[in-house]
Amino acid sequence: MQRFILKLIAILMLVLLPGGCGKPSGYPELRDLQRLPQDLTAYISPGRQKTRLLPAARQQRLSNDFRRRFLAPWQPTWNGRPAEELFGNRTWLLEETLYGGNRRILPMRVRRRWLARCAMDSFPNADYPAITLRSGNLRGLPTRQPAFRDFDLPGEGYPFDYLQHSSISAGTPVKVRQRSSDRCWLLVETDGMFGWLPATDVAAVDTRTVARFATSEWCVSVKDDVPLVDGNGTVLAIAGLGSVWAQTEFGEVLVPVLGDGGYARLQAALVAAPAIRDFPLALTPANMAETGNRLLGTPYDWGGQLDERDCSATLRDLFACFGIYLPRNSAAQAASGKNLDLLALTAKERKTAIVNQARPWLTMAYMPGHIMLYVAQFNGQPVFLHTLWGLKTEDLFGREGRYLVGRTVLTGLRAGDELRNVKRPEGLLVERIEKLIQLGNPEGATDRIE
Repeated sequence: MQRFILKLIAILMLVLLPGGCGKPSGYPELRDLQRLPQDLTAYISPGRQKTRLLPAARQQRLSNDFRRRFLAPWQPTWNGRPAEELFGNRTWLLEETLYGGNRRILPMRVRRRWLARCAMDSFPNADYPAITLRSGNLRGLPTRQPAFRDFDLPGEGYPFDYLQHSSISAGTPVKVRQRSSDRCWLLVETDGMFGWLPATDVAAVDTRTVARFATSEWCVSVKDDVPLVDGNGTVLAIAGLGSVWAQTEFGEVLVPVLGDGGYARLQAALVAAPAIRDFPLALTPANMAETGNRLLGTPYDWGGQLDERDCSATLRDLFACFGIYLPRNSAAQAASGKNLDLLALTAKERKTAIVNQARPWLTMAYMPGHIMLYVAQFNGQPVFLHTLWGLKTEDLFGREGRYLVGRTVLTGLRAGDELRNVKRPEGLLVERIEKLIQLGNPEGATDRIE
């Protein structure tokens, strides 16, 4: 009888309490998503829409640094990552309990086949500058197959494929470091990330292409899914928000296509003017809000595997529009600016530090595994833009789960505080923030765009 009663209680908890594995159908949204305007223009101070957040000269230096880092893999003196980093997943792959897309344990023979395909004993068996011909996924191993941890663990299973490093845009300079044993995959590097791409997605570049790309004026896409078409209407590439492109003097975008001898050549493509802007955009609240609003509401996507974004990719692509280079993952982004350590502070002290020291639009807040952008105060509360998978929950039996958000949102520091089963204290963002990162040295930025 006692066992029956406990089972009945557990069933009632699953029905009544959200967040064991997600958010039940019909359960209301987080209170923050109802009370905080989900529109970045609502957080711009009156009369400040066109005020520069950085002096023009400072932003120009940052955009020059962006160009340098973007083109870095093409420099003869550029040093790539050591083999220990590029192949660092070998031990993990052979020792972890991992699952495939069918939710069954990955056979060891499959894992060894993937590793053998890397041809590590011959590293580096390639070393040449190249460019991506299309958008793709940088993989941790030369395979499209996923590797998940236990699907029954909170925060694991789909979409957390641990072989998904990042997405990469068409037209990105890379250095090819390794060919797979079957020659179907190439291990490539950029300044900020690395991974395996299908060999058909990459083409070598000669000195003429490098020079033309490097000396051209650049533009940036401020929207997703922008077709770049030739004179016949054929789509040569699809630009995503934050992707940068060389352009001709007539404003046409230069798209890499496969040319003679397996080398890339740059072909002019047409594009609708509002979707592509001169690089970089002026860093003003109005431009930040307009660009950021195109990201609000978009689905969470671990590693960009489905052409969407996770938390670090959202900030990387947003700031790329303004010529500020950010690395690919949240931990690396946390080292990208002036840091203010919050780890030793109480939750109340952290909020005070953010209110007093964070600069709207230019301060990121980091916690292990997650990063956010401070936007403004709203009714005395700090508000952040971030792409959030979920909040930790806990049922009456101490079992951890997730309240799923799964998209880009604007929240405060105590998002989910109204939920009975949010795990406390670590389920609340304010308890997890460890540092603030100030970008671009914003002090003294007072000039305006007219």
